[in-house]
Amino acid sequence: MMNIANVVGYGIIDSLGNNPIDCFSKMLDNNDYITDIPLMAEYSINKGFIVAESQITDISDLPKSLTKTQRMGFHAVSQALTMSKLPPRQNVAVIFSSVLNDIETLEEVFLKLLGDKRVPPRKILNRIPDLLPSYIASYYQFMGHTLSVFAACATGISSIDYAMRLLDEYDYVVVGGSDAGCHNIGIRYFNSLGALSNYSQPFDDQRSGFVMGEGAAALVLQNIDKTNEYNSQVYARLYPPGMSNDALDATAPAEDGRGARLAISKALLKVNGTIDAVSAHATSTPVGDMIEYATVTDLFWAKPIYAPKSKIGHTMAAAGIIETVYSIESMRQGIIPHIQNLEKCSGDTLSCLAQHNQLYPNQQILRTLNNSFGFGGKCASQVIEVIKN
Repeated sequence: MMNIANVVGYGIIDSLGNNPIDCFSKMLDNNDYITDIPLMAEYSINKGFIVAESQITDISDLPKSLTKTQRMGFHAVSQALTMSKLPPRQNVAVIFSSVLNDIETLEEVFLKLLGDKRVPPRKILNRIPDLLPSYIASYYQFMGHTLSVFAACATGISSIDYAMRLLDEYDYVVVGGSDAGCHNIGIRYFNSLGALSNYSQPFDDQRSGFVMGEGAAALVLQNIDKTNEYNSQVYARLYPPGMSNDALDATAPAEDGRGARLAISKALLKVNGTIDAVSAHATSTPVGDMIEYATVTDLFWAKPIYAPKSKIGHTMAAAGIIETVYSIESMRQGIIPHIQNLEKCSGDTLSCLAQHNQLYPNQQILRTLNNSFGFGGKCASQVIEVIKN
């Protein structure tokens, strides 16, 4: 049976900032951080949540050919390892995933190849989705298992799920996700599916699609034995995720929420169904948001629901792990963030949606359910726990 994972370090970068404290502080304010996407001004969808180049910590001895996705990944990993205070070890695995890295430089590379022009070999290699965990392993001299997981928008929690299965074998496991989707091909790709909007407003009656975001997050995980051996500080605990599939449609969730219900029910087994808040997948799509709402409220009745994507957009492979970091910070600081741009949701019959920042219950143990749902009917849910001192 899978062990509970202790989070002993974490890092984050997204459109709000480049560390957990700054990111969460801006998650609580009332500002909208959406910006124009360069070179998309004449296109119908031209807004996104972009990570400024100046935010990414420059690790001087990294290959210059790395994509933005890969550089953000290194930023998050460096931050998480520093926070963990763990010594360098060879017996470490790296599970680090991306959904869009292979198309980030697609236009540039393919046009040159089609024109019989030389492309630096590194730029071609960097399109391989699972090269980033290998780069991370080489840089830190980790000699454990390295790979990427691909599960559409559920990639983040799926990566955590895989990493947790390795904990007994390693001194610690680094797991993360990174994506930089605010570029020409990425925006055109998702807009052609009718998925994008220029306005991020999960659950609102006027929602019309998600806004693309950029970002990365990383966690350093240990099992309880390694935590005790290394005397690591534990910031949060992750319970085994619940995983399922709607077995229905490639893009639309099942109207009865059957996959989400199964995933959530599996995630709740270890905590006797007890949670204090829900970090919703909530992409701002017309169909998906209220199916998630109906499923969650049917299982939990009136627990507070918040939606990080309202402030940072959809960060694809990074989403589930970025939202894990926000859940940890939220519980550690005792504040449930509001849903940005939520003006009216006629379907919020139980008044569960967090229209304003609110306090968690005054108790020692807090738990948040984190949801991620993806194309192909993929459903992933995980309970995150913080024990307050």
